[in-house]
Amino acid sequence: MKTRYKFTLSWLLMLSVTLAPPLAAAGTVSSYYADIDVAGWHTDSTVFECLLTQQVPGLGQAVFYHQAGEPLRFYLQTPDTPMQAGRALLTSQPPVWRQELGVRDLGYVDVTISKRPVSLDAPLSRVLLAELERGMVPTIMRRSWFSDQESVHVGLSPVHFGGAYAEYHDCTASLLPVNFSQIERSTVFWQPNQQELSDAMKAQLDDIVTYTRADPRVSGFEINGFTDGAGNPRENFELSRVRAFEVHQYLVEQGINEDMLETRFFGSAPQFRIVENERNAADRDRNRRVTIRLLRD
Repeated sequence: MKTRYKFTLSWLLMLSVTLAPPLAAAGTVSSYYADIDVAGWHTDSTVFECLLTQQVPGLGQAVFYHQAGEPLRFYLQTPDTPMQAGRALLTSQPPVWRQELGVRDLGYVDVTISKRPVSLDAPLSRVLLAELERGMVPTIMRRSWFSDQESVHVGLSPVHFGGAYAEYHDCTASLLPVNFSQIERSTVFWQPNQQELSDAMKAQLDDIVTYTRADPRVSGFEINGFTDGAGNPRENFELSRVRAFEVHQYLVEQGINEDMLETRFFGSAPQFRIVENERNAADRDRNRRVTIRLLRD
């Protein structure tokens, strides 16, 4: 059974005066909001991810989530959403002690029937953070799933936000440039006859090195060199060796334990090409590569 939290009259009145046209017919309001005596924000910080969360009584959690290498996002986490699927109104409400600030409509957001009924992209997530920093109450308004005559309001409290947000901001500044899924299988592409790493290639490898230093679970690397089908197969075999060991040696120079590296080379063998039957320069460009696979315990 769903628990419906009813809050102070001033809070309900504050919300009711800003109902959007789609909610105009709603007769009653179920508000999910952390009262001032229990409101708070919690930060979880690592170099891999940063979370800024608030418990929303009777609903679940409001979460700002920033993973290394990915954009910020916001979502509501709940075992059972009280809202109908569809479009919800997102507003910024003044708290009961700052009514002079006024109400701002922030737009509409999608609600789905899932354990994350509301999920917002980075730009809108940043808007929510800015509104909370102003001391406002970002509020999602949608009809309830059980009645068109009842609406659901989910509000984020700004109480104790400032200190937690400062910690969260410090965390995001320390995030790694990439996450494991982005580098687990990496490919370094080469120009025709190129045998030395360019600055761009080194930057790509530097991200892998930075991640590996931070994650002790990385246990090994599989490095494989390939060429396109143009030219002499024997020369291509040697060229794939040179390129593979260029990557190998650079990783070692950056501090990767050489015992972690398994390096092989295959030349222009057709069975190892991305495009087996090369028809043009673009096909050959895809085949000239060194692949790196990270192994993790």
